[in-house]
Amino acid sequence: MYRLMIVEDEQAIHRSLRKLVETSGMDIRIEGEAEDGAEALAMLEETAPDIVVTDIRMPEMDGLAFIKAAREAHPRIRFIILTGYERFDYAREALRYGVSEFLLKPVDPDQFLHTLAKLLGELAHGDSRVARQSEWLLRHQQRVKELAERLWAVDTAGAADKIREDLADYRDSAGDDLRMGRWALDLLRAVDGELARRGFGIPKAPSEEELPEREQECPAWALEACRQRIAEIKGSRNFGSRYTMGKAARYIQENCTREDLSLKDVAEWLGMSVPYLSRSFKEEIGVTFVKYLIGVRMDMAARLLRETSVQTTEAAFRVGFSDYVHFSKTFKKHFGLTPSEFRKQLSSR
Repeated sequence: MYRLMIVEDEQAIHRSLRKLVETSGMDIRIEGEAEDGAEALAMLEETAPDIVVTDIRMPEMDGLAFIKAAREAHPRIRFIILTGYERFDYAREALRYGVSEFLLKPVDPDQFLHTLAKLLGELAHGDSRVARQSEWLLRHQQRVKELAERLWAVDTAGAADKIREDLADYRDSAGDDLRMGRWALDLLRAVDGELARRGFGIPKAPSEEELPEREQECPAWALEACRQRIAEIKGSRNFGSRYTMGKAARYIQENCTREDLSLKDVAEWLGMSVPYLSRSFKEEIGVTFVKYLIGVRMDMAARLLRETSVQTTEAAFRVGFSDYVHFSKTFKKHFGLTPSEFRKQLSSR
């Protein structure tokens, strides 16, 4: 429910306004009442009105001084000014403070209720727009992170999908406040911030001077900028090189004892997509991730059986197997012998 404050030193007018509001059936209640601007200003913080009905000519602090001070502290408050014919020059001054609703005394009840309903409609529209924009901002922030992930994974198609998704949502939420250039620029700056948190700095931040002259070209401009970032990310990593896949192989060797080690773990460590790593790893190393991991584990198990006196079950555990039967089958498939047979063969030499 919206809140209204009445600032009026004439008690008869004050009482009639209160009665009109209370019997209007509108979604508003009287939250504060004052007889002059100074008293009303002191009450603002506590009452937090959405609409203030105020006279202009009052003792202590007049309506204009009150409106000016109130506007500075609470710019969203709407005002209805009450004035007499002889004070209409004061009403013109109020225009400077963004007040556009004036009612002449004696106040006409229908006109007052019509004006009140109009302001309530504007407030409701503004609140719904703010709510839509706030909800969009939350979705936008999540999509920025997802877009940065697509760029980091050099997924051009996925990045394009995220840009189109965010643009469609922005168009639905912005309403009359649609500004394509601002959307594109804010999107890129936010994405660059996400990339910077991953250790990747963009050489030159996007600026308004780079925006296309035509608003409708801004989405294509944003997509092209994202493609450029993907190219820069690729170049900085030297994707597909034996060096990068060598790093992947070393990571597997150093972490092979983790039973849950996965291709996704390696991809996240390198900062690339799982499909890209899977394809590049096989191309550069010659075997799939799974086969390479099994090979590393089996070589480590054979070394343990050959160079130490640990039990075969302990060897299985040390190389990342919690299921000894599975370990034994894998070992035999790799070496042609079970772990026990392998150790017996070694001792018979």
